Amino acid sequence: MDGRDLVRSVKAVGSGGAAGGLRTVRAAWRRRRADASGLPRRGAERARVPGPVQGVVPGPGGGVIRFARSELRITVAVNGAVFWGWDGAGPEPSYALAGRCPEPDPRAVLEPDKDGGWQVVAERGTVMVSRHGAVEVRTPGGVTLRRDLPPRWWEPADGGAAHWMQRSEVAADARFFGLGGRAAGPRLRGGTYRLWNTDPGHAVGPGDDPLYLTMPVQLVVADAATHLVFHDTSWDGTVTLREGEEGAGSGTTGRGRASCGWTVVRCAAG
Repeated sequence: MDGRDLVRSVKAVGSGGAAGGLRTVRAAWRRRRADASGLPRRGAERARVPGPVQGVVPGPGGGVIRFARSELRITVAVNGAVFWGWDGAGPEPSYALAGRCPEPDPRAVLEPDKDGGWQVVAERGTVMVSRHGAVEVRTPGGVTLRRDLPPRWWEPADGGAAHWMQRSEVAADARFFGLGGRAAGPRLRGGTYRLWNTDPGHAVGPGDDPLYLTMPVQLVVADAATHLVFHDTSWDGTVTLREGEEGAGSGTTGRGRASCGWTVVRCAAG
């Protein structure tokens, strides 16, 4: 039970009587305990990043890029969808798919890029991977839609489930939507959003997050193009968003940013 739950409960005591308020406090406490019981406990941890590129294994629609401490699988489908997954994560099974994974694009192949990186060129866009694991998606005209910096993992020293963080950059004019049911609506302003289904137990207002059905999916709308991102995990996570600022005249332009932090059960995938 956190401070926000307690404030909600105190409000209930004042408006519904002591007996009803006490029941609300107990219910909030039980919900918090139930949520926490499903999450792994944190102890001593070791940080890990992919490291430099060691080699590649071409495959349908892309292939596998091997780094010193991880590997990245990229698959471009015939419908233009792009899958990328770290640490052996594959495109199936996936919460993002209603059925089978779309077929890989046979024309999309891994090619060497500048500065030791690699790229997959497809009809609807290009996926570029730097030598240290940054992933960039560009339009056919070369405009950057999204740039994911190399992920970082924290692994328990005694084994068990790890957790990870992914930082992303989007265009300055990009705006965010999604993350499932939100009390404030689908438009996501700058701030931190938790992804862990919770029953508030009362009528909700704009600040009552998370709600009953959260989803790790973002719709990012910009002038250059719109893209949808699905992080394929069902475990606890937070997403921190910061909208960009468009410059005027010769002024600077600040990119939008998104940071995702997750508990790992199935490996990180995009």
